[in-house]
Amino acid sequence: MNGPRIYNSESPQAREARLRKKQALRIKLIHRRRRNTIMAFFAIIFVILGIQMAIKVAQVHRLNDQVGASKQNLVKVEAREKKLTVQRDNLEDPDYVAKFIRNKFMYSKSNEKIYNLPNGGK
Repeated sequence: MNGPRIYNSESPQAREARLRKKQALRIKLIHRRRRNTIMAFFAIIFVILGIQMAIKVAQVHRLNDQVGASKQNLVKVEAREKKLTVQRDNLEDPDYVAKFIRNKFMYSKSNEKIYNLPNGGK
């Protein structure tokens, strides 16, 4: 372009409106970034707390399973202990010991005859 340069300047009102619009867009962008940053921060905290909660729930379930297994084992041990206590008490009774020896080992008193009879089963 070889001709004279023509410069169309904007009016002060148009320039002020353009600057206000630019400033409004800048503020909107700043608020959007701030909102996204805050949301990301809370999302990360939410995820971390959710993972910790899931881990704790798994630990509670595992411990509850262990408690259940221990209770079952305790019931078996208590039943065995009761059986052994009864057996101990019986072995302290002389009449029971004599009867046990006579039945188990076919022990007899002097001048006593033992007869083996078949069971009445068919």
